[in-house]
Amino acid sequence: MILFEKLQHRYNFYKRNRFLKKLKSHGKNVSIRQPVCFEAIDYIEVGDDVSIAAFVHIWGHGGVKIGNRVMIASHTAISTVTCGDSKKLMFTTAVIKPIIIEDDVWIGAHAVILPGVTIKKGSIIAAGAVVTNDVLPNQIVGGIPATFIKERIING
Repeated sequence: MILFEKLQHRYNFYKRNRFLKKLKSHGKNVSIRQPVCFEAIDYIEVGDDVSIAAFVHIWGHGGVKIGNRVMIASHTAISTVTCGDSKKLMFTTAVIKPIIIEDDVWIGAHAVILPGVTIKKGSIIAAGAVVTNDVLPNQIVGGIPATFIKERIING
């Protein structure tokens, strides 16, 4: 049994490193819980001390930059690509814009981050929020669409 556990640990380590090497770049202490779905993974940058929970989907076609000490909870969708609404056949259009998530951000479960959004340092995105606009530093936002709830007070 101990041999099996050692082999399993080594295999998981190998899989993790193989996955991380596909990213555009990554820092130290990156935790990505499988399963996740990353499309255009070579356009995704991840900083140090980042935790990405299981069932997170990231569509990186427009470029995704995730800063340091970011926590992304399960079932979050981060999409840099969507359909445009200016043509009769919407599925023939594509709107592609980058997403930037700065340092010390916490994104709650089931949140949706749409193309072109920047989430500034120290912000918190409430569970289930749909973020359609930039979030200012140290703001807590939530709802559909996400709106300001309160300023984050940092003690220490």
